[in-house]
Amino acid sequence: MKSKRKHELQTNELADWIGRVILRLKPHGRILGWGALAVLLAVFVFFVLPKIGGGYGAEAVSAAVFTRAQRSFETEPLREFLRTYSDSPQAPTARLMLADRVVRESAGGVAAGEGADRQAKREKQLAEARDLYAKVAESDGVGRPMARVGLALVLLEEGRLDEGRAALEEVRKEWPQSVAAAKAKAHLEALAGYEPIAFSDEPLTEPKTDEEGKEEKQEEKEEPSASQ
Repeated sequence: MKSKRKHELQTNELADWIGRVILRLKPHGRILGWGALAVLLAVFVFFVLPKIGGGYGAEAVSAAVFTRAQRSFETEPLREFLRTYSDSPQAPTARLMLADRVVRESAGGVAAGEGADRQAKREKQLAEARDLYAKVAESDGVGRPMARVGLALVLLEEGRLDEGRAALEEVRKEWPQSVAAAKAKAHLEALAGYEPIAFSDEPLTEPKTDEEGKEEKQEEKEEPSASQ
């Protein structure tokens, strides 16, 4: 009897304590409810979903990394992505995006370096872009037409205008209804009528010395005028 009575008293004390806690927390019920919902959602996302889907797959991870690299305005995040996920489904798109950014940098001018260093850096950029475009152009993916346009733009940046124009025309003929064809057309229209400035091959005359200049002026003074 004593043990039964003791158990009843403990039960009543527990009930009273729970009641006091409920009354104390009642004014904050809405906040606690949202907090409990957030905890349940986190448990579902981080523990239940991975078990249902077999865990976080490589494709899901590469997609998340690519999204971060894509949102950056820098080229290095895309390079890092391709070094790590070169065979991922997002790799062709990453190559096109990186190549486009590298070509824009090259067209905008290389800020660092002068003379030969500057030209060497520009050539390196164009070589990188060409390699990236070529990998996509040689594949059977949907990015082939845009990669071919990119290769044409590299030719134009290198000053090979006739080859660049011909490459753009090929894209228009092969994929006439594509976005790549529209891009190729826009570049061709921008190039219409443009011709590079022709420079003379004749050597420049050497500048005259001060003494030669004086002699020439003296001879001009001594020559009789046409009216004499």
